[in-house]
Amino acid sequence: MPGSKRISNQTIEMEIYNTFERLNQKKTLTMAEFLKEFDATQFQTRKYRTIKFSYESLIRLVLFQKLKGIKFYTKLTKYLRRNPSERVKLGFSETPNRAQIGYFINHILDNETNEILNFTAAKIEEISEKFGILLDVNTLKPEPLKETKERNQYLQKNNKIKEICRLFKNRFSPFINLNLKNNAIYKKHQFLDLLIHMSMTRDFAENGSKTYKELRGNRNPDADTLLYHLKNYTDSKDLHRMFTTLFEIIWEMARKTNLFDIKKHYDVAIDFTEWYFYGDRGTQMVVGKEPDRGTSKCYKFATINIVESGKRFTLLALPVGSFDVKEDVLRRLLSYAMERIKIRRVYVDRGFCDANSIKTFNNLHLKYLMPATKISTIRSILDIAVPPCIVKDFEMKDTSFNLVIVEEEDNNGIMVKRAFATNETFEENDVALTERLFALYGKRWGIETSYRVKKHSYLPKTTSKNYQIRLFYFMFSVLLYNLWILADILIWLALFGDVKEGHLVTSKYFGTVLYMIDPGG
Repeated sequence: MPGSKRISNQTIEMEIYNTFERLNQKKTLTMAEFLKEFDATQFQTRKYRTIKFSYESLIRLVLFQKLKGIKFYTKLTKYLRRNPSERVKLGFSETPNRAQIGYFINHILDNETNEILNFTAAKIEEISEKFGILLDVNTLKPEPLKETKERNQYLQKNNKIKEICRLFKNRFSPFINLNLKNNAIYKKHQFLDLLIHMSMTRDFAENGSKTYKELRGNRNPDADTLLYHLKNYTDSKDLHRMFTTLFEIIWEMARKTNLFDIKKHYDVAIDFTEWYFYGDRGTQMVVGKEPDRGTSKCYKFATINIVESGKRFTLLALPVGSFDVKEDVLRRLLSYAMERIKIRRVYVDRGFCDANSIKTFNNLHLKYLMPATKISTIRSILDIAVPPCIVKDFEMKDTSFNLVIVEEEDNNGIMVKRAFATNETFEENDVALTERLFALYGKRWGIETSYRVKKHSYLPKTTSKNYQIRLFYFMFSVLLYNLWILADILIWLALFGDVKEGHLVTSKYFGTVLYMIDPGG
């Protein structure tokens, strides 16, 4: 526009940085919250004939539309009506209609201003990643679609999973540091796609890179290049912190779907998983284990999972070394989870049936249920007990618990006595005690299922003795598992408006779409 003074890209970029600085305490941020703080007055370069709404509020609305990816004015007005708090933050006391929005965009804004707004929207997304702030996106609050024929529903599901995978790639890749230099031959997304392919095929880097090149062409990294960058991690704590940040972002995304009620309590399970190792016992972070499959050595990890149906996220995964104390690991996992959810009950295996672990549960005021370890005193009670029965305040060193004894039929049709340790109160006269106890403890298998998916669907193979590679592979498998759970939840919400039993998307299909999808397309 002749004679008009245009705002420069540098000025816009500085204002975006300043706005994020003011909001830097927040891990997640809605678009409307950001735009409320963002100075939009600087975009007005000429006198504006007001059409009921201010220039500033309409500029914010245009940016909002671009950032949210809402293509049509009717959908935009519908969104604003359904989300009045966001509408107010954008500067509207009432919802503008599509004619008013269309008039502003098509007759008030010129091409140059529109280009500046495109630049601004792209910079907001780019700079949000540098601050580690996750902006909300339309995909996370899907509208339940009307019931359709099975064929239509199938197409909707496939389109939605592609949309979600594209979102995941764009949102999560900036937080994954692969030690790439500015002059690196290959882009980050090429390494991540190769890693996902190796995870999906449970292959070694060498063979995985060859099969990947057959699928995607020769202009992709080979095994040596990938491993070179993974070996460049110098601090395993930084590497672990990077993945923990990613888990937190996934959790925030899941929480924003309103799937987790802050007033409700949820069951969790804790377990150790072992990754067998066949090298030198003195290798970094290798620990001893019971002899199995030709080795008595392994890498060890501890995880805590939500075990409610359809919500089985891994909240945290911790590497466990020779000098890590079990109750300290237990406390770290539980404390982390308690900052995010209210815990109804903790399920663990009999490896935690010791005085120190039980005192940890009691100190944190948490209910627990686990199979009782078969020490001599418990074996003696099992010999004479007539199930179902309860031994209250059974003593173990300097603590106590309730010992619940029931029986079940084994695979050979023989009745076998089982003992459980708990700090909950059960009634031995309850005719359904046995069924109730096994139904409760059956929830713990949710964590076994998650390990099976991580190990058999998402964990690449390696013989490397480099701990950074091992740690990266395991944490990457947890990341893929959590992304799969989140994707499945979003698909349920998009198609049916609620999350039910079972999975709509298999782990294999999700992983395949994730590495094949073009993040820009």
